[in-house]
Amino acid sequence: MRPDRIEKQATVLLDVIDCRRDPTLKDTYLSGTTVDISETGMKLLANLQIPVATRLGLRLDFHTHLYRLEGEVRWAKSEEHCLGLQLDPESPDYSDWIRMFELDL
Repeated sequence: MRPDRIEKQATVLLDVIDCRRDPTLKDTYLSGTTVDISETGMKLLANLQIPVATRLGLRLDFHTHLYRLEGEVRWAKSEEHCLGLQLDPESPDYSDWIRMFELDL
């Protein structure tokens, strides 16, 4: 694991905003679990295969704070339903998310 990542397992609710490879996934809601997190992204295990370049909305409840974020799938391992997500700095709670790393988890 890279040093800028923090191992953290937490439930995340996912909403498929856009999926060019499989448009039928749009507006699909599912849950996943974080494996590790960082200021700019996270590794997730999902209960459904999600293609690379899919745009997702996320809701995470960490330390009594609900984070509403958006991001794009940058890589995926289909056999494990594991994916790497890059967070969008324009997300509604991105500045709060960044602050969380300044305070240490």
